[in-house]
Amino acid sequence: MAVESKPLFHPEVIRQHLRLFTLPDSVAAAIPKLEQWAEKISSGAADKLNEKQLLPDFLTDIFGTLLGYTGPVSAGDTYTMSRENLVQVDGQWADAVLGYHGNDKPGFIVAVEGKGTRDPLEIPFGGRKMSAVDQCYRYAINLPCDWIIVTSMRETRLYHKGSNQQTYERFDTVRLASDAGLLKRFVFLLGAARVVPDSGECHFKELFSKSETVGREITNKFYAF
Repeated sequence: MAVESKPLFHPEVIRQHLRLFTLPDSVAAAIPKLEQWAEKISSGAADKLNEKQLLPDFLTDIFGTLLGYTGPVSAGDTYTMSRENLVQVDGQWADAVLGYHGNDKPGFIVAVEGKGTRDPLEIPFGGRKMSAVDQCYRYAINLPCDWIIVTSMRETRLYHKGSNQQTYERFDTVRLASDAGLLKRFVFLLGAARVVPDSGECHFKELFSKSETVGREITNKFYAF
């Protein structure tokens, strides 16, 4: 029997932050690309191509243009998305690492693993010994970093290395193109400005801590009656 998934962050914690969050103007320029991805996925055209053919453009359009991560060419001395071969697990390389890269010692924050649109992500597929999620957990352990993004381009999930694999945030690419609320949540949660801020820490840590506090408060109130 399949285990039901649950969100990584408490919904009320996210709602409180979203009330104060406004999409940056740069998002408007990324919408046409997002709509193209939604059409290619929903029409089945993306299923006819493999990850090597699609993933570089997906990372550029969604992680670069929409979410604001920069590579070594477009940025200055420090950039926030590396597609270099940083860590290897069972002969496979992490597709990208989000963090602080450049002249100083890199600061790894999120390991990113990308698969084709037909990949179920949580079970081995295409002759592989492990699922995409298992594979990226291994990358996070070896980098090391605490956060994990796994994407089939059809869907994108955020995991925490210290949590179980049934706990994650999930975003459907087709829905992102038509649901303004979901897009706002996606950009808030995964946007470079908050994951790799110019100063301070990645906001995942704060959101996770607040979610644990809210969860305990709800449990305490329940048992108080």
